[in-house]
Amino acid sequence: VITTLDMPLQKLAEEQIQAGLAQVKRQGGDVAAMASEDVETGQVVSLVGGVDFSNPDYGQNNYARLRLPPGSSFKPYDYAALIENTNNFGAGSVLYDTQGPLEGYPCTNKARPKQGGNCLFDYDFRYPGPVTLRYALGGSRNVPAVKAMLIAGIDKTIETAEKLGLKSGYNCYADEDLTVEAPCYASSAIGDGAYLRLDEHVHALGSLSRGGVNIPQTYILKIDDAQDKTVYEWKKEKGEQAVREDTAYIINDMLSDPNASYFPAGRKPQRWNGWNFAMKTGTTNDAKDGWMTGYSTKYATAVWVGYHTRSKEMSGTMENMTQPIWQGWMRGAHNNLTPKNWEKPAGIKTLPAYVIRTHVGVGSVEPSPANDIFPSWYENTKKQSSAKKTIDKVSNKLATDCTPPRAKQEVTETDASSFSGDIFVDAGGANTTEQDDVHKCSDAKPGVRLTINNNGGSYSLVATVTQGTHPLSSDKFKGTVIFSVDGTELPGGSFQIDSPGTVTYQNFTGSGTITVTVIDSVLYDGSDSGTISGGGSSSAVSGLQVVGTTPTSATLQWNAYPGATGYIVGWKRGASTGSCSVSGTQATCSSLASGLHTFTVTATGVGGSPSASVDRNI
Repeated sequence: VITTLDMPLQKLAEEQIQAGLAQVKRQGGDVAAMASEDVETGQVVSLVGGVDFSNPDYGQNNYARLRLPPGSSFKPYDYAALIENTNNFGAGSVLYDTQGPLEGYPCTNKARPKQGGNCLFDYDFRYPGPVTLRYALGGSRNVPAVKAMLIAGIDKTIETAEKLGLKSGYNCYADEDLTVEAPCYASSAIGDGAYLRLDEHVHALGSLSRGGVNIPQTYILKIDDAQDKTVYEWKKEKGEQAVREDTAYIINDMLSDPNASYFPAGRKPQRWNGWNFAMKTGTTNDAKDGWMTGYSTKYATAVWVGYHTRSKEMSGTMENMTQPIWQGWMRGAHNNLTPKNWEKPAGIKTLPAYVIRTHVGVGSVEPSPANDIFPSWYENTKKQSSAKKTIDKVSNKLATDCTPPRAKQEVTETDASSFSGDIFVDAGGANTTEQDDVHKCSDAKPGVRLTINNNGGSYSLVATVTQGTHPLSSDKFKGTVIFSVDGTELPGGSFQIDSPGTVTYQNFTGSGTITVTVIDSVLYDGSDSGTISGGGSSSAVSGLQVVGTTPTSATLQWNAYPGATGYIVGWKRGASTGSCSVSGTQATCSSLASGLHTFTVTATGVGGSPSASVDRNI
């Protein structure tokens, strides 16, 4: 008998299982299983049924071929059935992730399940409102998944999964020994109370990768009898179109989208060396099963972890156990292979989609795309209603009076109900109304002080930056210091800054009003200004700065101007003006009202009236 096992890939699977077992045990499990398939042929290239074949209690259990509840790893089939069996759903269509009654979840008690509640909850006990199918699947949201199954039909969804490759079925049972079959209900949409085989799960996902085509799965390449006569030899078969190509492509595209994935930055596995990996996790409600499944155009694989009797609840996050195993195998298997990703079917439509601004998952990236993909048979007969909104670019929520001007952006967006096929929510279901929760009116803004140094023919412009309430820089918005003259940014005058300190613009020649602006990580800003009059080495007083303020006064200092016999210092606030008391190269300006003041120092006793100005709020 010649099997389909690829020995290097089999060795890789065994190594990854053993390497990950310590973490499984730390979280309360003691067994892991894994199966992998060559997508192009349906051949099983690696299989690990357990962790220790010699264990007398459970070592010979092949968990890769036993019935196991898939948890959320079943959800790709929910959305495949929904898209395949309707004409009003695509990746950008809306289902509402809101609390309310659904079949099997009467929601008469809104407490959490462990406190006796009977509503359907997500893993994070949040309801982000209208979400697209892309973000519902990537975020592993329970409410939209159950709705998807109910809209497509429970039986139709299970039939779709079985046609894709669950040859032994996706079944529910009336007894703990799994001997008496019973009807499946809506909870089967999230892999709760329903069972499948891991190796067949891998094969069904492989069918999605094949563009919806289910070819026979095989473990055997050839069988010869005792007389060396070949009694069986594998041949690739054409297979059957289980779901249409458009459906499969959309599922593949959504599952391989790192922005829609709830995985945090740094742990997103969907992109590697040019490959796109479709990935889905799974955790049963009782935390007795942890899954990670996924596929490329070349390989499909799944990892399951648990306790050998499935009687023990595991602790912590399942991905901490499953991801190292799954990711280690996928990367090893694809190493040195030329990347090949899914080709978009000719009939796929790219159309306007609902834009999500409410944060959906832990690591999802919003806003969601303004355009998304839909199947060729998609029809949307709803009248689209658009409205202008001012949003905060930092939180991606509605702007408030506390949102700084730089963070405000006016957008025209279509209401969620225009994209909704959700039969469980009124057509006028509320769009998100969440407001900017990053900016507070009490926040301290970043500060900057400008010092102009005369270097005898040119000037160095020095910005001294201080931090406000928020960090100066973030991954999304880098801290920035900008030097400008008379409102125009100087060439090379933009600098990134991560922490408080000084930034210097060297060798400025010319004249005008110099302004330096600091912009922090949430788009608050602060600025300071000074004036260089005329040109050359004798054109301006250097080093003018406000060194201290009180609610009614300001203290200034500057560098001595060569040949000056004295200095005149004054201030201006709107139409009001005044003079300041001068002592050497310092001045005190008193009896000031609140507001923006321009302070000017002018050297006397020299030609050209060299001066400098600086602005400061009092």
